[in-house]
Amino acid sequence: MISHELKPRGWSYSLQRMPYSLRQWPLDKQLTLLFPAGILLFALLFGDIRQWLPGENKAALTGAGIFFLLIVLTRLALARHTLSPRYEWLLRELWPVPAMLLGYLLMRLLRLELAIDALGIELMDPQMIAFDTALFGQPLPLLIQHWVSPAMTLLMESAYLHFYYAVPIGSLLWLFYCRAEQPAAFIHVRQGIIYTLVIGWLLYLLVPVIGPGQWLESAFSVSLGTQDGLVYDAVNSFRYAYDCFPSLHTAVPWVTLLVCWRWYSWPLRVLVLLMTLSITLSTLYLRYHYGADVLGGIALAVIVAQLRLPKTTTRYGH
Repeated sequence: MISHELKPRGWSYSLQRMPYSLRQWPLDKQLTLLFPAGILLFALLFGDIRQWLPGENKAALTGAGIFFLLIVLTRLALARHTLSPRYEWLLRELWPVPAMLLGYLLMRLLRLELAIDALGIELMDPQMIAFDTALFGQPLPLLIQHWVSPAMTLLMESAYLHFYYAVPIGSLLWLFYCRAEQPAAFIHVRQGIIYTLVIGWLLYLLVPVIGPGQWLESAFSVSLGTQDGLVYDAVNSFRYAYDCFPSLHTAVPWVTLLVCWRWYSWPLRVLVLLMTLSITLSTLYLRYHYGADVLGGIALAVIVAQLRLPKTTTRYGH
């Protein structure tokens, strides 16, 4: 009888326990599974499986594979208990953020724009242009095209490609190392990031916008430079086609800044604010977003930052 009770519990037991375990997760963690499942169901119902063509999306497929591998390695490390309790806590609570990017890459791989087109949802670029024109006199990316210079383009590309990831991930790691007495702050910021991403991605489906770089391509009289095509090709290889409203390159850094503001030191507040402003400007300068997209991203960040998220009681290493 004793030997039966002490019998090792294998994969079958883990699978049986999985639904119960998932229900114990906070909502933002559950969304790392629910959102990709919803995307897959939406694509199957309204898309065209014959046009998915994963072979033509090798960059996105590779990125998804890398993220999936990192998640698997994280789970293995946690299962083996090779790390200290503190670092096990970090892996357990950090992995949902990169895992959420799998949902976005799935939008690209499954070509959700086909489902949007099949449903007859028209592109909203004319409305974005009308909004910008009413507010600024013309679409904002057109208005600032004369700011272009090689140095400015390099700075904007760095902000768009690197600062965008450095602000949220860097802030979470800073909280882990420098605010160890307040682990709930880490969870609060993570929740803000994930809720912003999910709401933004849902709005991508409801308000499809292709962006000024493509819609207004012939209207620009100033080129961003010889490297512009390479950057566009690199970025577009990972992008879902209608991913402009709201600008998540704007929303994610801003929600991180707003939620984390109370815990930042003053020098860090200045640094992250400058990085966030540069990311916001880069979305317009590089012609990925209209002014309406950026304002929508800021509004989304403010709304999420003001949400009364459930209080979290947790301690590092427990």
